[in-house]
Amino acid sequence: MGGIFDSSGNYSALSAMAYLLQKRKVYFSFHFDDIMRVNNVRNAWKIDHPDSSLMRSFYDSSLWESRKLENPESIKRLIREGVEKTSVICVLVGSETSLRRWVRYEIARAVIDGRGLLAVHLNNLRHHATTTVHPLGFNPLANMAVGKVQETIQLPPRYYLFEYTMQGWTRYQDHTDPVNLPPYLTDPAPGYVMQLSTGTAIHDYVLGDGHKNIGTWIDQAAQQVGR
Repeated sequence: MGGIFDSSGNYSALSAMAYLLQKRKVYFSFHFDDIMRVNNVRNAWKIDHPDSSLMRSFYDSSLWESRKLENPESIKRLIREGVEKTSVICVLVGSETSLRRWVRYEIARAVIDGRGLLAVHLNNLRHHATTTVHPLGFNPLANMAVGKVQETIQLPPRYYLFEYTMQGWTRYQDHTDPVNLPPYLTDPAPGYVMQLSTGTAIHDYVLGDGHKNIGTWIDQAAQQVGR
């Protein structure tokens, strides 16, 4: 998650809030093991923006958290506070990002709160220690879905979050209340799910010239949900 757990189980959250000149605000969600690549993305606009300093798309107001949090409800509350007043959640994708529980919760918050959503691959950025690129990680937005439940034809349909696990598509347990179908998803048939990846964009930070274009990507994700 926007920072999340280190290998010792400590919550080390860097809730990166980026402010666009058009009043956009974005929350970066990522696996903490990718922090060096994440910082490369976060700092690119400050160090080497393609326009003048007055035209920077992001204003960095990152928040570092280093504390032991074992209560899932406390973690959820911290995430809710982190994404509050943002327009978009941007998932920075490394090798294991799709497996992280709290990254999935941050993705879920985008659906719950009606925020924009996108993913950006990091692994073509050279690793700080090995100076090599890594194979692209699996898109976390493909592991989350919205499913349509309609018990009888007389009852209105309801939509719920689902996640892909070893048992297949299962009801998402970290948020069990109904949600609204995001405007970027096609309405699934009753009893079926629609993966979030089918309606959201995924970019490659290196191949897509992210240091120039990430602001545009974020703006497009915000526009998808009317923000």
